[in-house]
Amino acid sequence: MSIKSTQIALVIEEKLGPFVLRDVPIYTPGQGEVLIKLHASALNPADWMIQKSGLMITKYPAILGLDLAGEIVAVGEGVQSLQRGDRVLTISRFIENQFMGLQQYSLANEVTTAKIPDNISYDQAATLPVCFSTAVTGFFADFHMALHFPFLPLKRRESIQGNPLLSLLDLLQWGSLLLAIQLAKLLGFLPIIATASLRNTDYLKSIGTTNVLDRNLESADFDKVVHEITGGRPVEYTFTALSIPQTETLALAILPKDGMLISSSPNVSDILKKADFKIATALATPTVPWNKELFKTIFSEKLTSWLEKGDIKPNRVEVVKSGLAGVVKGLKKLEDNAVSGFKIVVRPLDTPPL
Repeated sequence: MSIKSTQIALVIEEKLGPFVLRDVPIYTPGQGEVLIKLHASALNPADWMIQKSGLMITKYPAILGLDLAGEIVAVGEGVQSLQRGDRVLTISRFIENQFMGLQQYSLANEVTTAKIPDNISYDQAATLPVCFSTAVTGFFADFHMALHFPFLPLKRRESIQGNPLLSLLDLLQWGSLLLAIQLAKLLGFLPIIATASLRNTDYLKSIGTTNVLDRNLESADFDKVVHEITGGRPVEYTFTALSIPQTETLALAILPKDGMLISSSPNVSDILKKADFKIATALATPTVPWNKELFKTIFSEKLTSWLEKGDIKPNRVEVVKSGLAGVVKGLKKLEDNAVSGFKIVVRPLDTPPL
């Protein structure tokens, strides 16, 4: 099968500039890399935040997009576990244009690419890379919960099984917290408590949550209810995104001294910095040293089988029409906090011709 020489990408041409559709070259995979024809890319709050702030981008034109799913169409030297025709998902290598998701073809590293089982669609697969990686980092990176996956010592495994875990869900960052709930179930945490809109109770219980509490509970009532659920056992581990004030208030109410608050957001308020518990940021970045070996193990050895068996389920999906031409519309929904409980996905190959 021949590959075209150019593709359509959604590009930011200058700092604070708008997103525009442009023809760009199709890349050639290097050592340990594959070229993916992108069938689906998921949108994240970072996409609009970076474009509107100009932060993190050092070179223009720039392409964004962190979550990728598609078919391998070319394989670089040294690649052993993947081949042409494989259906795969991967996380982008931020921020290098040739590895980003808002285009029709992208490169990916073999070690951070997982095969998609037959029971998962491209749209569903695209919801996973960033959310799953964030949750995995929170549980297994050495400076977070440090559970040392995949070889948990027996004593360490026994010490977490049956322990309570709390996930403070909010509007902006449902995805990674939903994956954290599923990993907590796999690891044996119990009970698994989540705060959310009660209309999402059935869905949250379907992925492993044992107790769903109204996220608008006053902190005093919240503390009392959680105490009743756990039988007085402390909740030592809490996942959150810290993007709304309520999550900070609830974290302060429930976490004991020397507990652990794991956030998918790097922004921590001055109030929380003075708390007695530890705070760690789970970063879904495959290039940082503490994630490299972890991501290699998770993507190449575990994720595919977990998806196939249903141990890990993808997030719910809303597809925006018109491919890359629909991205700005989708990002506006994220910016307006109009997304809750699902991820927005675009299909780059559906982009109208320029």
